[in-house]
Formats: sequence, structure tokens, C-alpha cells
Amino acid sequence: MNEDIYFLKLAIENSRKSMNEGNFPAGAIVVNDDKVLSSDISSPFPNLFHADSKAVSSAFKKYGVLTGAVLYIGLQPCLMCTGVAYWAGIRRIVYAIPKSKVSGDYYETANDTDELFKTFNEQIEFVHISELEQEAIKVIMDWEAKNSNDTNQTTSA
Repeated sequence: MNEDIYFLKLAIENSRKSMNEGNFPAGAIVVNDDKVLSSDISSPFPNLFHADSKAVSSAFKKYGVLTGAVLYIGLQPCLMCTGVAYWAGIRRIVYAIPKSKVSGDYYETANDTDELFKTFNEQIEFVHISELEQEAIKVIMDWEAKNSNDTNQTTSA
């Protein structure tokens, strides 16, 4: 669990970096055997590449199938990014903020996708590290304050 906290903090630091560069505040790290394989931030809007998809794609391109790798991301991943991780071979995803704690506008559906993920041929272990939730939410709230023109971007936390 200590390595989960360490690597998740790195992902949250990437989220702040992404925000500081004017992008959506998401950052991701792909790790295998305590080695960072890739690290990334969100792309500028309207680019569809989220931080987690970018990090997974980069690691996959360099190392091939990511069996045994772990994806660390501040926000619970969306359906698209979960699919990218799945097809790259990742079966463990660690995050700080569950989908239910942020605006539904941040995701493609308000529906609970957990039931859909249970139907995958191989299960993905999703790990919520609640002790880092407030640290990660602070980055989201800072981003929302910076972009307060868009009133739809609010957290429920």
C-alpha cells in the first residue's frame, strides 16, 4: 500500500502540472515492479487524449503488453481510458477521487460503469485510496476556480 500512495501522489502532482499548463487537471503514471514506465498529463482541449490513455499508450508503445503494470490516476478513469488500459494488459488501476465526488460533466455517462467493468473477460482491480482524495480534489477545485466562467464544472465534495 505504501508504494500505491507514493505513485498516486506522483499522479496527483501530474494533475497539478496539467492544470498549471492550462489543461484539465488529470495526471497519470504507469508503473511495473516499482519502475515508472510512463508519466503524462492531459492534452489541451479539445484533444481527446486523457492523461491516463496517453500514459498507457506511451508505456505500451515502449514495452508492449503491460501485464503486471499498474495505472495510477487522480480521478477514477472514464470508460474510454479504462478500455485503453484493459486492452494494453493493465489489470489494476489505483485512483484518489471516485466518479461520484465530481461533476457528472467530467464523464461520458452518469450511469455506474462498475457493473459494465464486471462483465469484462478479465477483471480489473480498481483501488480507491481515500486518504489522498482531499489532496486530489483540491487540484480539481483549484482548476474549477481558475475556470469559473464555466458554471457546469463543479464538484460535489
